[in-house]
Amino acid sequence: MACNYQYSLYPQVNQIQKCKTDINIKVKCNDENGNGTSETDAFRAVNNTPQVIDEADVFYKVLFQEEQFDIGDVYNANNSTFIPRRSGVYYVAGTVTFSANDSTIPYRVRVEIRVNGVSVAADNDFWDEIDDLFVYVNAINVATILQLEAGDLVEVFLTSTSSGAINVNEPDFSTRFEAAKFR
Repeated sequence: MACNYQYSLYPQVNQIQKCKTDINIKVKCNDENGNGTSETDAFRAVNNTPQVIDEADVFYKVLFQEEQFDIGDVYNANNSTFIPRRSGVYYVAGTVTFSANDSTIPYRVRVEIRVNGVSVAADNDFWDEIDDLFVYVNAINVATILQLEAGDLVEVFLTSTSSGAINVNEPDFSTRFEAAKFR
């Protein structure tokens, strides 16, 4: 006797045909109750004021003063901190566009995501062989998936071997901080 199985990843109801008997299975895709009201914690904030980096080789907290959205009230634009209200797994990312005061001298920029003051993810860019006819900016992105506890303090920091400035977020430059909770 031949048995056939049919399965699709997308429909709410999957039909399985087994030995000429149809069985309907209901799949609850939204939340624990299946009522479609599940909402995740998420935010996105951008820098709306240039931030001067006076000293080389010193870590500066990156400021993201303009909140674009904040689902779950997890972001504080006054001090540029993300504090999850619920424990869970989160995607966290920070992008910083940096312009050195002297773009003809090779330099290094490091951007970190810190949780409770401890670096948990970083990216390090090095600029060398720079053409002095062009003005270069350096967009550094760091992203990670983290297991966070409710109340953790998540921030973005930058250091550079050259003084310069963090650029304002605009279409040509990207200076942003964002996070979203997985189910």
